[in-house]
Amino acid sequence: MTTTARNAGAADTTGPSRRTAPRRGPRPESGQARAAILAAARTLFVDSEFSAVSMRAIAREAGVDTGLVRYYFGTKQDLYNEAMALPSGPHLIIARVCDRCDADHLGETLIRAFVQAWDGHVGEFTERGSATLQGVVQAMVTQPEAFEQVNELYQKALIDPIVAVLDDRFDHAEAELRATIGLARLLGLFTTRYIVGLDALAQLPGEELVAREGPCLQQVLTGPAPDRPVSG
Repeated sequence: MTTTARNAGAADTTGPSRRTAPRRGPRPESGQARAAILAAARTLFVDSEFSAVSMRAIAREAGVDTGLVRYYFGTKQDLYNEAMALPSGPHLIIARVCDRCDADHLGETLIRAFVQAWDGHVGEFTERGSATLQGVVQAMVTQPEAFEQVNELYQKALIDPIVAVLDDRFDHAEAELRATIGLARLLGLFTTRYIVGLDALAQLPGEELVAREGPCLQQVLTGPAPDRPVSG
């Protein structure tokens, strides 16, 4: 009897422990944890300089383990880039348009894509967008590496896809100049409409905005180049 009881106890100790070994990796509530980390990072990056915000502080603010922050986002710079990104991913919108659009219709298509992606969220973007922009500007002023990161993001994710569409029409230098000027116009327009939320643009119907600005952006991208001023 003693032997049988001892063996039964051993079976109870070893069997279940093997079957219930902890699983590694994200759990079902991972989406909530990730969102909490992003919210915490955005708050801390807005309130403090980039160098003053630690991964440990972000984890503490989010109520998660520091290792989970690194699991989802890697480095602090990677987390910063995602937390402080503009809403609805301008780089994703531009990439989708440039993958399927020719040079002759690029201006109108880009503006319509931004309107379709962002309309209906003006209040939401105005509420949280000003803080986002504040954090980006603060980081760029105080942290040279942040400025370089934003510069690289603009070039690779926002300008280069437009250049690829224009390269068949112009030499590379001209295509890059047109893409850069066009991007400045595009982002300036939509920052004013959606993030700053100025009334005249925020209240303008989307299709009217497309009708007004589509031809103007198209002119920048593919219209005749202005005569260069004669020096001296």
